[in-house]
Amino acid sequence: MNYIERAIETSMRHVCISAPSDPAARGLMRENAVIAITGAFGASSKTIFQRHLGLNRESANKLINRLKKKGVISVHPTFANTDRSFIVLTSFGIREAELLLNRELNLRSDVSRVNERNLIHDLSVQLIVLELAKANKISGFATERDLSIQLEHRGNDPRLVDALVVDANTGSKIAIEMEASNSKNKNNGDIRRRILTKYLEELESNDGLYEFVHMYSHRQRFLTQIEKAHTRIFDSRSSPFSSSQQRLLLDSIKFKSSECSLIYELMFDSKRQLSDDKCAATSSIKYIEQLAELEKLAKNTQDRVIDIRLKGFRDAGRVLGILK
Repeated sequence: MNYIERAIETSMRHVCISAPSDPAARGLMRENAVIAITGAFGASSKTIFQRHLGLNRESANKLINRLKKKGVISVHPTFANTDRSFIVLTSFGIREAELLLNRELNLRSDVSRVNERNLIHDLSVQLIVLELAKANKISGFATERDLSIQLEHRGNDPRLVDALVVDANTGSKIAIEMEASNSKNKNNGDIRRRILTKYLEELESNDGLYEFVHMYSHRQRFLTQIEKAHTRIFDSRSSPFSSSQQRLLLDSIKFKSSECSLIYELMFDSKRQLSDDKCAATSSIKYIEQLAELEKLAKNTQDRVIDIRLKGFRDAGRVLGILK
């Protein structure tokens, strides 16, 4: 059994929980769900757990604080998402997650492995996968981390997709793709052509990683632009795809626009009120102060990890409307 198959087989353990009447049992199941989800995806957030476990903000805070006191997780401040923080496992938490999921996770407890520039994108993917799991629409999943570990190219392999899920009814493997920006959509036919070629190689292969591609975004117009770009490529006289290949791509790629509002509200809406948020003015001041510190640190150290965090920090400021 390869790494992806093992990930899919164990992925649903402790992720979707029942609601026992005993408060102690319910609390333990919630704790295990946080550990299992963070272990599977590498990082997570309060909003993810609040939504997935059906908690209010106060209950979510208590759950996270309880796990912090137990030394299982650590919470790190950031402006890269609306929670202004992200959650990772400690060394002890990683061992707990591996026991719960019954597999090696290849995780490290340091936060340098979390690319804050992609954090809001990765959390959006996580949100969709967990929504599918909670609705019993999938029987298992593998994350981009799982795919990159097996393919051994760590982000450079063209076969990588944002996630892989298994349809609970048909057993079909479905690639999940999240479009969190407009960079690959507008007036960029060459990039879209290469992406279609990547999909086609897997769809035509007898042992391809997936049989369908489901595309999600927080913006309806992003999905519309992609669909129009595909149509232009297919209609072009110089299209590299035959009629049968075009039909396969059209039948296999599905645009999931119904989830746009959910993704936007939970992941991108900077005006969404959180009970433990401070006022916007204070947050903006803190953001500017931390940005200045990061810029100074990046200039003095020339450290690549710091540079990546700085880029993500700036992108987050634009998303939140602090930077132009």
